[in-house]
Amino acid sequence: MPLPAPKLARPLTAPPASGTVLVVAPHPDDEAIGPGATLALHARAGDTVHALFVTSGVHGEVAGGADPEAYVATRRREAEAAAEVLGISSTVFWGYPDSMVVTEGDLAAVVERLVALLEELRPDVIYAPHKGEAHSDHHYVALLVERALASWPGTAAAYGYEVWSPLDADVAVDVGATYSVKLDAIRRYESQLLHNDICRAVDGLNRYRAVLLPPGGLWAEVFEEWRPPRVGAG
Repeated sequence: MPLPAPKLARPLTAPPASGTVLVVAPHPDDEAIGPGATLALHARAGDTVHALFVTSGVHGEVAGGADPEAYVATRRREAEAAAEVLGISSTVFWGYPDSMVVTEGDLAAVVERLVALLEELRPDVIYAPHKGEAHSDHHYVALLVERALASWPGTAAAYGYEVWSPLDADVAVDVGATYSVKLDAIRRYESQLLHNDICRAVDGLNRYRAVLLPPGGLWAEVFEEWRPPRVGAG
């Protein structure tokens, strides 16, 4: 009897679902680094894309010495500039501090807030960090979205994306058509590029992920499928 074959990611030439999109980003820049090229594909297809930034990224200035209020304002301006590049229609900034200890009570309060936002936006597609992300803020935001989806009666398709930690891919999207847009959006985050060569890092990841595509694919973004799209939706 043959052994079961390993799971293979499903290669796609378009986003895994369509309609109104909500991307949940732990910090300003994760929406571009993670699913940025797929978001640009959504925008090109005429889908409305919304972005929620959960934290302000106030502790992202690793050198220290920056005025916190001015730094948060800088990161917000960068996020709005990147959103324009990607074709994101609206941005929501909750401004929670990043890199903090999170309690069950904290998470429950934010889950309630996210459910209210889902009721307002009624997304058909949701992207959030996958739960295996090693960064604590990314992990907590994944839990936030998972719990909000369990409470919200909506039927959006939902997908986990990777930023700094690899995931077990269910789908691989060929993003060659919008990859330059993604890099352009990342370059809007000048404050983050001062201490990390993000473009080089993410280019390596997305080129590596292209091995999941048919021959000829150069860049891929991969996703973990939390909720599949409804049959006949889109």
